Amino acid sequence: MLWLHSSSWLPVSPDADEVNAKCYPGDLQAAVDAALTTDRPLVMPRGTYRISQTLVIDYSAHSGTGFELISRGAIIDGTGIPNAPAVEITCASDCFYFHQEGTLFVNANTTAYALVMGKPDFSDTHNSIKLDHLIVNNANNGPSAGGMQLNYVLNADMFVVADVAGAGNGLALEQVQFSTIRGAASATNGAALAVENGYSFADTFTSLDLEASKICWLITSIKASHMGDIAPYTNCATIVATTHAAWNVWTTTSAGISGMTGGDMLTALKWLD
Repeated sequence: MLWLHSSSWLPVSPDADEVNAKCYPGDLQAAVDAALTTDRPLVMPRGTYRISQTLVIDYSAHSGTGFELISRGAIIDGTGIPNAPAVEITCASDCFYFHQEGTLFVNANTTAYALVMGKPDFSDTHNSIKLDHLIVNNANNGPSAGGMQLNYVLNADMFVVADVAGAGNGLALEQVQFSTIRGAASATNGAALAVENGYSFADTFTSLDLEASKICWLITSIKASHMGDIAPYTNCATIVATTHAAWNVWTTTSAGISGMTGGDMLTALKWLD
């Protein structure tokens, strides 16, 4: 194994096609930084990668070509981070083609979201991203603990499982547009899936599994419209919690194909105003 010299010593062969996270025992951030510095995919072989501070994947330097994270059943263990995300995927402004390939687990125990893509002020756009098989689990039972937050995401194809034990949101769409979302979400004392805050439109939800939550759908954004919901499974005490204004926009612009509702339902529609 050769050493490349840059801003730090990187155990990467100059002929390597990828950066292997196993070459950085105990320092997953260094592996990410090495992959970004050398413009190579990061490969995470099966195993547990413990982190003690937020893992930041800032692919600004490759905004036009993206970054590829290849996981072979790897587990990012961020359960030792109490009040911050385990993983943040970020960019300076406008980035394209982030790709998570394979099965990746992100485990957390935080009062925040376990995984956050994009900045909450919508100053970085993540375009044409693909999340292959991402499983996010936050064991925290606090009032604001959440699973995964998507801030400004466009034209994405995602299979995500986002679960939290707390009263936040399993999966939160803050500003997500013309994207396809599959998978599952839950929040033991909160909402499985929330659509809130920004402009979200032209998204397709395919066979979502929303259950084990107080609320399946929390829709509060009056700027969310033209959605397609195909054959969901919803099994929560409340299926939809919303405001009159948000629900009016949603129902007059969106369409769906009915799926199945489980036996836990007590209320189909709950007004928040």
